[in-house]
Amino acid sequence: MILGRPPVKPRAIIAAIVIVGTLLLVAGGLYYWRHQKDVAAKNAPTLGEPPQSVQVVAARIQSWQPTAQLAGTVIALQSVTLSSEVPGTVKEVKFESGSVVEAGQVLLVLDAATEEAQLRSEEASVKVAEADADVADADVRLAEANIGRITQAAEARASSQAELDSAKSALDAARARRARAAASLEQSRAQADELRSMIAKKTLRAPFKATAGLRNIYPGQYLAAGSPVVGLQAVADRIYLDFALPQELATLARPGMKVMATAPMLGKDPIPIEVVALDATADPTTRNVRVRSIVPNTNQSLRPGMFVDVVAPYAPAQERVVVPAQAVRRATFGDHVFVIAPDEKDPGQFRAVQRIVKTGAMIDGDLVILEGLKAGEQVAANGSFKLHPNAPVIKTDAPPAPGSASANK
Repeated sequence: MILGRPPVKPRAIIAAIVIVGTLLLVAGGLYYWRHQKDVAAKNAPTLGEPPQSVQVVAARIQSWQPTAQLAGTVIALQSVTLSSEVPGTVKEVKFESGSVVEAGQVLLVLDAATEEAQLRSEEASVKVAEADADVADADVRLAEANIGRITQAAEARASSQAELDSAKSALDAARARRARAAASLEQSRAQADELRSMIAKKTLRAPFKATAGLRNIYPGQYLAAGSPVVGLQAVADRIYLDFALPQELATLARPGMKVMATAPMLGKDPIPIEVVALDATADPTTRNVRVRSIVPNTNQSLRPGMFVDVVAPYAPAQERVVVPAQAVRRATFGDHVFVIAPDEKDPGQFRAVQRIVKTGAMIDGDLVILEGLKAGEQVAANGSFKLHPNAPVIKTDAPPAPGSASANK
């Protein structure tokens, strides 16, 4: 018997054995249940990925002409800012803002009372000068007659040489006075014409039929020489449309070439416009060449300064592969389409094959494919967003493309 330690009771030993055995049974049961579950999961049949239903179209060939998207500016056939050539006070304004004025119509009258008074004075001076000229002509005629008589008398020895010389001197003086009177008359007439011109310049007329700009001139206002009065834009059935071509494309433009223009005021559809001229030089900053075209404007919907989109061809028409725009998916790694091809393991099934492509211009809802796709290959259109590489596919046919033979049946 060991001293200092109490004896172990048999009942406590039995209880400990029972507890340990129970724990071992529970642990074994849990292990068996987990093992059976793993086996069942391994033996369970796997379910395949459900196929996606997408619209499938065939890539087709379409004629395409490369074009450049340009910005055009509307310019009037004739445009001028009417200015006052001479100073003066505004007497009358005979136009309203935005009104259409006819060629020769009076637009502005400056006060010309001073010039008109000076003109009357000069006209009187002209009459005086004309009278002086008439007197000088009479003196010349008298002097010429005196010489004739003295000459005859001198031949009959009834007159001296001194009298003949005096008559000739008088004739020369009369002719000089006549020349002076004629010069004075011309001077007076020139001064009168100058005043008439000054008065005429104080009445401003429209040089052509035009639409007037905003009116900022009023009676009583003083205008210095060169002051702008109003801007005039010609009213015509046609109007210029200018745009700039890059220097590498400028050699392709020529007078008579047709380009397309689009703008809300031109209607829903693009309209053809004709190139009439090219600038002789390129812009030294942009290296673009200015091209002038002409466009119909019968309803006056285009106004100078408006912006119009211009589509200019820069190469001959080409045959290109096209697909609907919704068939092309955009991604950071590049544009791509999903080509629908038979499954290698099950030819009766179809799968999506991702194909990187290089795209071009848009043609009536279709995208030009420059690289990566051949005509006749089938691609996913509507519903292509649901696909990923090697995804199973159920094909549904797309409606025929506009203009195709099947669409016209």
